[in-house]
Amino acid sequence: KLVIFPKRSGKKGVKKGDTPRSEVPNVAQNTLKEIIPVVRPKMRIKARAITAEEKEFSAYKTLKKARTDKKYFGAKMKKAAEAKKDG
Repeated sequence: KLVIFPKRSGKKGVKKGDTPRSEVPNVAQNTLKEIIPVVRPKMRIKARAITAEEKEFSAYKTLKKARTDKKYFGAKMKKAAEAKKDG
C-alpha cells in the first residue's frame, strides 16, 4: 500500500489523498538499498565489420521519407478515394 506523506507540517500542507497524521508515525519504511532491482546491460559490444546493408542505410533519408509520408497521408487517401470513385 502506498502511503503519501504530507508535504509540509500544518493544515496548509495537507492535500486530498495524503495519509492522515495519525497513521504517519506507525508506517513501516523500506530500509533496503534496492527497492526495484535494475538489470544492468552489458556495456561492451565487440567490434565487427559493417555490413553492406548498414553502409547503405541512411537514417536521415528514412526519417525524411516518414515525415513526408505522414504530411501527405490525407491528400493521398483523398486522391485514392477519388480515383476509386471515378472508375
